[in-house]
Amino acid sequence: MIDKHIRFVVFRHGHHSPHSGYSRLAEYGVRRYAGEIIQVDKPFSRHIIRDRMLWRLAKGTPGYDRSAIAAELEVARHMLTEQKWIYHFLYGETNYHYVGQLNNHNKNRLVASFHLPPDSIRESVQIDWHLRQLSAVICLGHNQQEFFTKILDPQKVFFVPLGVDTEYYTPPPPSETRNPNLCLFVGAHLRDFPTLRGVIELVADRRPHMQFVAVMQRQSFGLLGTHPNLTLRSGIPESDFLALYRSAALMVMPLHDAVANNAVLECMACGLPLVVTDVGAVREYVSPECSVLIRPYDSRGMAEAVQSLLDNPLELQKMSKNAREQALKFSWPEVVGRLDSVYAAVA
Repeated sequence: MIDKHIRFVVFRHGHHSPHSGYSRLAEYGVRRYAGEIIQVDKPFSRHIIRDRMLWRLAKGTPGYDRSAIAAELEVARHMLTEQKWIYHFLYGETNYHYVGQLNNHNKNRLVASFHLPPDSIRESVQIDWHLRQLSAVICLGHNQQEFFTKILDPQKVFFVPLGVDTEYYTPPPPSETRNPNLCLFVGAHLRDFPTLRGVIELVADRRPHMQFVAVMQRQSFGLLGTHPNLTLRSGIPESDFLALYRSAALMVMPLHDAVANNAVLECMACGLPLVVTDVGAVREYVSPECSVLIRPYDSRGMAEAVQSLLDNPLELQKMSKNAREQALKFSWPEVVGRLDSVYAAVA
């Protein structure tokens, strides 16, 4: 039994829908534990923290910003005046830097989750003294563990996967049918746009009626370009996004690297099979029964897999059922339950 309460230090990415993103862990965590959420909506103004001061404070962690400073000061205030709390920073790469110097003060503990692949972590976390002060690190993929076990005692490094809201992201009703000529692509971070461009051109050449819909931030449109068979969408209502997951025949996801991926889990929860690059921690989330794994930067191999599946609707139906079953393994209640062992070890 954990004898400490949990405070979740939350940051929400603007492009995440209300039902998506790692901040959902805090919502479910508060229900499971005697927990609270620390979320600073108003960063320090430039009048208080000038750019030159911010550059100095962020040295070694380039993503550290005025909101992160405000959050750490709020955590420090609690740690100095209260006892026996665990503070879980949900985004260790950007929101955690200095408050580790108070770890263990008043029997409070600090934990942080990390999301980036090893090469990206090295770019975003260029120092390690603050990592050594943590009571525990939570990895979302086993491909991160080697990086952290070189810095921390391996007993302080845990794996707890990303979760998905399987109550919101659900397959279409039996009365609805999927569009056999629609493939979906979602996101921009670590996505392999040249390979996706090749897939679109190769598949469209064989299937002139095939349509690809790419949902991403508008500033990333130029990375993919235009094509008669491609529709680019940004800022769409959440209901329309869910409808795309439920109506597409396939998710196509070329990746440069990966740890956990919201779009992959959401598409599986909606019963959408996928063709995805076999890279990073992808295999820890998908299964061969619901996906086709393709070697990196192989447009032709990915296009052939897409065409083969589209030519076999019975196989797609089977994969759709398996995708949903695979996603249920990562429902938020299941994932949050795995934090018990982390918090117990820290406490």
